[in-house]
Amino acid sequence: MKFNQFRLIFFLSSIILLSSCLDTNTVTTVSSDPSFVSLTFAANDSVPYLSTAAFTLVDKTIVNLDSLPFKTRVDSVYPTFTFKSTAGSILKFHSGYKYKKDSALLAGSGKDTIDFRQPIGLRNYAADAKAYADYTIITNVHQVDPELYLWKKASDNLNTSITAKYQKTVILNNVMYYYLNDGTSAYLYTSTNGYNWVSATVTGLPVNRPLNDMIQFNGKLYLSQDELNYYISADGLTWTKKSVTKYTFKSLLYVLNGQLWAVVKSTTDQSYHFAISNDGNFSDTDITAGNIPTNFPVRDFASVSYSSATGKPKVLVLGGRSGTDGVLKNSWSSEDGVYWVDFSKENHSLDTLSLGASVISYDNKLLVLGSRNDGTGKSYYRISKDEGLSWQLPDTLRNVLPVGFTPRSYQSAVVFKPLFLKGVQLPSLKDQILQSNRIFIIGGQTGTSTLTDVWTLKLNRKNFLRQ
Repeated sequence: MKFNQFRLIFFLSSIILLSSCLDTNTVTTVSSDPSFVSLTFAANDSVPYLSTAAFTLVDKTIVNLDSLPFKTRVDSVYPTFTFKSTAGSILKFHSGYKYKKDSALLAGSGKDTIDFRQPIGLRNYAADAKAYADYTIITNVHQVDPELYLWKKASDNLNTSITAKYQKTVILNNVMYYYLNDGTSAYLYTSTNGYNWVSATVTGLPVNRPLNDMIQFNGKLYLSQDELNYYISADGLTWTKKSVTKYTFKSLLYVLNGQLWAVVKSTTDQSYHFAISNDGNFSDTDITAGNIPTNFPVRDFASVSYSSATGKPKVLVLGGRSGTDGVLKNSWSSEDGVYWVDFSKENHSLDTLSLGASVISYDNKLLVLGSRNDGTGKSYYRISKDEGLSWQLPDTLRNVLPVGFTPRSYQSAVVFKPLFLKGVQLPSLKDQILQSNRIFIIGGQTGTSTLTDVWTLKLNRKNFLRQ
């Protein structure tokens, strides 16, 4: 760090000298306003992000509210100050509450390197060399990697007495509903935070049918995979059975453009079609024209509805089983449910994904969770940044897979975004942020065993007050 300790003296001497040369009849007004105007950092090769720092005056603190990127160096920074007027500025460096003896006289030219790793005191003298203002400079740099996924076990075991055959977790009205059945009975656990779960009584739910196509639509829960029957619940507790006659349900697919879509099989010619409902009440006239695409799954697939980069609704359907029970490796994408693109023709990055995967939309990306079908028994996690066209293994996610996490399939993966309602005592803003935008992975299967643990993960950046 280099400082010119004579700048202030030279500056004041110049003022006196110039004043003596002026006509005694000329009245010169010298500003007495020392107020801070701006602080900018110059970027260099080692710290290219410095110039993005935007400093704001909050009371008497000069601070960049949006933290600089993780690992940005601020130990040798070229700052430039501007004030309403100045005769010179003094920086005071301190550790804790004790100022060090060294201080620097700055002209605000951006030619001196300063260490901004700790708060710095700033005193600026107005042009009259009498009035002054004191400030504290705080330079915020992210202390954690914002792109790191943090994992945590939220629950060891949601139940100890149920040998579940099928299970599924969905979110309804800011509550997570975890359903299980064992062939003879149906069970339910609920949670408002993913960590604490309580048992509840559920009625009308099938006790020996797969639950993995359960879906939320227009504030109600829906379930099919029971031949001519499908089920509806408005509160998650009581389920009502409804039926059709001209087709059998194979799976509920997704919600797209305000409609609930299903894969159905005609009872007349055994062909597969899409059934679409605007209100969730399927009828015998809900079959669309034409058949589903060749190699389109009818069950055991993963699907997600999301908004594209341009804001258009889209849907992605991965893997699953065909109508002839064959295992598929296709990746289907559509904006309207009529015209489909098979991404797997151009990209084979999902070839080792096993059945029973989950796919979610998170942080403007798609995330696949499941297990591998290559005989290794390892977990399978991929992220897509191009809306499902290609998939990569992110280093940050791979490196923090927690010890004790069992590779699994047919797990539930949900993104929990609790809504804090008016009239309810709200937690602090920090607590709200910590609770929201969190991924939960609930249960699943490994081999012939059923898992009932709960894991949660979240992108570090989602915990920042300012995104």
